Amino acid sequence: MLKYFKTNLKKHTFLILIIFVFLQLPFSKSFSEESIFVVNDIEVKGNFDINFSRDKITNKAFINSFNVLMSKILLSKDLEKISDIKLKKIKNLIDSFQILEENYKNEEYRAVFKISYNDKKVKKFLRNKNISFTQPKNISAIFFPILLINDEIQDFDDNYFFKNWNEIEIGNETINYIMPIVDLDDILRMKEMKNTIEELDVDNFVNKYDVKNYVFSLIDYNNNKLNIHIKTNFNDNKKTKNINYKSINIEDKSKLNSILKDIKMEVTDIWKEVNVVNLLMPLTINIKFKHTDLTDLDKIKKIFYKISIIDSYYMDRLNINHSFFKIYYYGSPKRLQTEFLKFGYKLKNDQGIWQLYSND
Repeated sequence: MLKYFKTNLKKHTFLILIIFVFLQLPFSKSFSEESIFVVNDIEVKGNFDINFSRDKITNKAFINSFNVLMSKILLSKDLEKISDIKLKKIKNLIDSFQILEENYKNEEYRAVFKISYNDKKVKKFLRNKNISFTQPKNISAIFFPILLINDEIQDFDDNYFFKNWNEIEIGNETINYIMPIVDLDDILRMKEMKNTIEELDVDNFVNKYDVKNYVFSLIDYNNNKLNIHIKTNFNDNKKTKNINYKSINIEDKSKLNSILKDIKMEVTDIWKEVNVVNLLMPLTINIKFKHTDLTDLDKIKKIFYKISIIDSYYMDRLNINHSFFKIYYYGSPKRLQTEFLKFGYKLKNDQGIWQLYSND
């Protein structure tokens, strides 16, 4: 009888501790320091004279940080929809800010800011404007540019796009581009099939680089026209896109640099589209989680906080072996599975019941 009493006391104590842990869990979560809604290293400068105002400097940092945040999480086509936002509205979206560095030198003031945005308010702001946001992670991809001038494939040594790709920078770059090794066999194969090169099986050329992600760009210049055919593969999501330019001088380096930047922006948008979070269609999912002790519960609580497509959640019920959660999230079940997998957890649909367990 004493043994039975001790066992049940232990179970009830454990359950009470679990309840205590999750009573402190808010229904709506806020994001950690790793959040995409935290903008770091915003540098602002201003003249340090009789008209100097720290408020003006801070307001400038707010505006700059908002532009950085939007360029990071929005597709290029949606940036115009928020171009007229007022400073007052930007301030309303901000939770807090820090001045990480500041100094005065040669009558110039310089400060570096860290600005944290309220994810709930930002999402509501975007939702009201019918805009979805993206969460592109940093990835590596092989970039394979093929340049044809008047139907002749150019060697890489004569390929302006190959030689200058990494010289052109865009803001919030999330793709680390790997340039291909100059392989004469590859060039010869491409020249042999130049009339059908759009049907090229890109996988055959990129397999040797031990990178699954690729950007293949067929750039065809003829009669002062530049037609660009892009094939991408990001995390097994394959897409194609065409860009056309008229009245182009192939010797105009300034124009070519502008085109290079356009291509980079288009490729970045393709990667962003793979990671779009539709704010207009929140979903719910019921998850069964097996725990062994309070450490498991505390750990999964932190994971919920780190997965930014999870909007809110709560514990529905629990017993000595399992916790049952209701999660509100944006995206798709597959996307949620991918996010959990990044943190070492597997989300599996087992005969209609979603179960979450460690992927050790």
